[in-house]
Amino acid sequence: MPSEVLLVQGLSIRISNNEVTELSQSPSPASAVLDCIGREIQYQGGTATENDVTTFCSTAKEFRLGLEDSGTMTVTGHWKQGNAAHNVIRTAAADKKTRLVEVDFEDGSIFRTLALVAQRSWSAAVDGVVTATYNFRLTGATEEVDPV
Repeated sequence: MPSEVLLVQGLSIRISNNEVTELSQSPSPASAVLDCIGREIQYQGGTATENDVTTFCSTAKEFRLGLEDSGTMTVTGHWKQGNAAHNVIRTAAADKKTRLVEVDFEDGSIFRTLALVAQRSWSAAVDGVVTATYNFRLTGATEEVDPV
């Protein structure tokens, strides 16, 4: 049986040009594409709060999980002034409003989330290119859509 894998080539990542407050906004908002400045995406899911529900009747510690924390996402790639996605991220960092971030995978599956731009940074070294790191704080629930 062949291995089941998801290739990176063919992946696309978009960020909405303006504030979005609902994952399933219709029609889809205008967005900028990070494909030609992005090199790596890292999604780090958050952890739910552990609520201690231990009582005098308990024979050991007992817990219930609280609300889900959607986590963070980091996109690393190239710092390019004037790139549409770079400009959207810069604006979002300044206005502190949520944007819709969508990652489309080559198999047709989609990861969708609302995000705030928590930080953006760049780095430059001799005999290289200027690199960028964009850190997003995910807010609300995320959505994963299976391939059709």
